[in-house]
This record gives sequence, structure tokens and C-alpha cells, in this order.
Amino acid sequence: MVRYLKDSIENMRDIGGYKSGLENRVKLERLIRSNLPINLTSNDISLLVKMEMNAVIDLRSQEEIEARKSIFENNKNFKVYHIGIDVGKDIPETEELVPKSYMDMLTLQEKMKTIFEILGNNEKVLYFCNAGKDRTGVVTALILKLLDVSENDIIEDYVSTGQFMKTTLIKFANYNNRILNIITPKEIYMQEFLKEFEKKYNNIEEYLKLIGVEDYIIKNIKTNYVE
Repeated sequence: MVRYLKDSIENMRDIGGYKSGLENRVKLERLIRSNLPINLTSNDISLLVKMEMNAVIDLRSQEEIEARKSIFENNKNFKVYHIGIDVGKDIPETEELVPKSYMDMLTLQEKMKTIFEILGNNEKVLYFCNAGKDRTGVVTALILKLLDVSENDIIEDYVSTGQFMKTTLIKFANYNNRILNIITPKEIYMQEFLKEFEKKYNNIEEYLKLIGVEDYIIKNIKTNYVE
């Protein structure tokens, strides 16, 4: 997939280009996932403005936002939405608890509803958390499921964060192999999450309707992001 701003930020990338169903594709330059953007150059900002990527979703908690603000704050070119997901920001004790933490995020129904309403009411959206790995990974998986992207591609997209963030993850783990092993994205994490998701909610549209996302929003998302 296309990556953006690779000289400024490790894990900002387009989730467009994946096959959607049998004949369609997710549109490019419509949905960008990222780790925390704090050091973008003026050229990078200009690129995002030129792309009209003006709706920005900050998935982090208020405490995290106050500690490290993104470069989009107080920039009139971007409308920033603060979602405040505090589930998934801490390191699970074991590998087995990683998929569980992902399922726990889904219980934040109002926050998840807001995310999809933003997606349905805008044509281009950039979203991020700290590493662009867990909260961003879950949101990406849900978006791609709604856009009828294959499970293999969803897993591939999730795991690729580990490649782009390898050095950062090693430093974050303070060279502790046990912690690094837990926080490194693995296929099994997303496989287990998707399996548990389907077991509990059956499919993505049923989940979205359960949390109150209206039909026109779901239709808008499919129209806006698939070609």
C-alpha cells in the first residue's frame, strides 16, 4: 500500500488499494492511518492540505493528548475530533490478552459510533493513536470489514505496522524482549480478534446497527471509500 510522509513519520499510510469484494477497490487518498503526528514538515502539511485530508480523528485519551499534542491541533486547515479511547493504551500482561483488549474497545459504543459518523460525513479522513497499532489497528480492521476487504488483507495491513515501527517498538519496550513480544503486531492477534468479533456480533453491519450507526452513514461510507 502507498505510504505517506515516510521521511517524517514511520507509520502514516493509505489503507486504499485493497480489493473490495470481487470487482471493486478501496479508493486511494481517502483514508489514512497513522501513528502520532508531531514532527511533520511544512511540505508534509501542505501535501495533506492539497489532498484535502482535513478531517482528523485523534483516538487517544485526553490525558495522552495533553501530554503530547498532534501537529494538527490549532491548525485551521484541519478539523480535529477527539475520541478519547482509553482502552488499549496500556500494555497487556500477556499475548493472550491482546485480542481481548481489542474486543474491549468495541464496548465503547458511543465512541465507536462517533468514529463511523465522522467517516460517513466526510470524504477524506486521517486517524491515529500513539503507535498507530492497537486502537488504530482495531478501527482500521472495522473499516476494512465494512468495505468488504478480505481477512488476509486486513491481517496484512495490521501486521505491517510492526515493520514500519520496529525501531520505535524496541525503544518503547526498553529492550525488554517479553514486552517487545507482546506489543509487536502478530497475525494471531488480529485472527483471534476477527474470530471473536464474528462470534459475538456476527458481522460488521450488525455491530454498527447495534451501537446506533444509521443506515445512511453505512451507505455513505461504502459510497465514499469504494470504487
